Amino acid sequence: MSAMTTRPPKSGASISIPRRARLAAAAVALALLTAGGAYAETKEVVVAPDARTAVAVTIYNDNVAFVQEQRRVDLKAGRNVLALSGVSPSMQPATASVLANAPDTATLVDQTFAFDLLTPDSLLKHSVGRTVRIIRTHPTTGEETVEIAKVLSTRNGIVLQIGDRIETTIPGRIAYDTLPATLRESPTLLASFDVKQPTTTALDLHYLTGGLTWQADYVAKLDASETTLSLQAVATITNNSGAAFGDAALRLVAGSINQGPQDRPQAVRALSARKETAALAAPVPPQPAGDMHIYRIPDKTSLDDRATKQIVLFRAPAVPVSKEYRIEGNGSFYTRRFGNPLTMNAERLFRFNNAEKGGLGIPMPAGTIRVFGKADGSGGTFFGADRIGHTPDGAEVRLRLGQAFDITAKRKQTDFRKQGLPKNAYESTHEIMIGNATDKAVTVKIIERMPGDWKILESSGKHQKPASDRAEWSITVPSKGETKLTYKVRVQL
Repeated sequence: MSAMTTRPPKSGASISIPRRARLAAAAVALALLTAGGAYAETKEVVVAPDARTAVAVTIYNDNVAFVQEQRRVDLKAGRNVLALSGVSPSMQPATASVLANAPDTATLVDQTFAFDLLTPDSLLKHSVGRTVRIIRTHPTTGEETVEIAKVLSTRNGIVLQIGDRIETTIPGRIAYDTLPATLRESPTLLASFDVKQPTTTALDLHYLTGGLTWQADYVAKLDASETTLSLQAVATITNNSGAAFGDAALRLVAGSINQGPQDRPQAVRALSARKETAALAAPVPPQPAGDMHIYRIPDKTSLDDRATKQIVLFRAPAVPVSKEYRIEGNGSFYTRRFGNPLTMNAERLFRFNNAEKGGLGIPMPAGTIRVFGKADGSGGTFFGADRIGHTPDGAEVRLRLGQAFDITAKRKQTDFRKQGLPKNAYESTHEIMIGNATDKAVTVKIIERMPGDWKILESSGKHQKPASDRAEWSITVPSKGETKLTYKVRVQL
């Protein structure tokens, strides 16, 4: 009897299988399905965000938040694979924890953060080594033709095998017959439980996530005399985490924390955020928590993805404030000769104390203070902005708002010598002419940074030494007038 040669069928060709072989294959498949859980695949049960019974979000200043959730779930006896959708794509997987509120009945086996999302690129990459259909449309007749292609590579582009040729571009559109099981529409936390008996319980889920941050923004309004300002503090919360948190209990933590090493599966997305605004009638008092302060928002709120929400923290209607003009020098003026005069404008500063007397006296979280006022009868004017750090009760707040147009200074060095002096010693004489073009007298603070050991030998005005490297003068300049300050200093390096 001659030997039979078996050849593989051509693509698309049908194959005739004997009836006895089909029955044998069916028997094997049935045995695998009924032999027990060792071969049966456990179907995932989706636990969607609408199963949430509670959610709390604690947001820090350092682009990190602590998310706590409870979700209601029905568990069956045996192995349960729960797919918790709607979690943050910016989750730090090492911090995730899922526990059932039935520890005697349900035991956690493992958990997996599945963040391989369904996109055209990921779908193509998962098809390497498999066949897809390439569909072309005739530009004139609109007739469609289909070719079978094998995806060889997607590295730095695409490589397809179509029949006996290799293509490096897609000559049409791609159609897939199936979706890879590992690709998901949204990031999902998978948790496997062994359950002794059917039960309905709550899952406790918590994790750290990036993409959520907050900062304080302050609006300050000066009165006409520029001696009092009203201050409103607003928490600006930005959610770029990729997840939404509805009806959440919200806490804002002011202070810096060390997050330690982080292993994030994907970078926090830099997304443009849309604005939302919410206001609270009552102030939000901070509560100390270790070396930080927590602002507990009394009403539940929703944090939509790619959105910025603002919540009023507190208001202070009448804070006493003082205005200051200052001109600062640096140490290089005293160890070298320079001949050209220097002209500059005075810097404008406003100072106030974080004190109960002015309606404050509470910890002020770091943020930007924007100052508005009335420069003339035409309406409001933006005077400038400055950022403050975390400011405790009783501390001073100093705002640098820019330069004063009408307060100027011209300084020059009138004498300099180092001959005949000890080694690394210098003597120099300086003149600062301060001009005031406003309609009222002003006081200008002159601050000079002095290097090494220094001593004022001569001065036309009394100076103070508030620090070892600084000399200060307070100079009164009349309206539409000038005042000259002269002094001589010796510096020893």
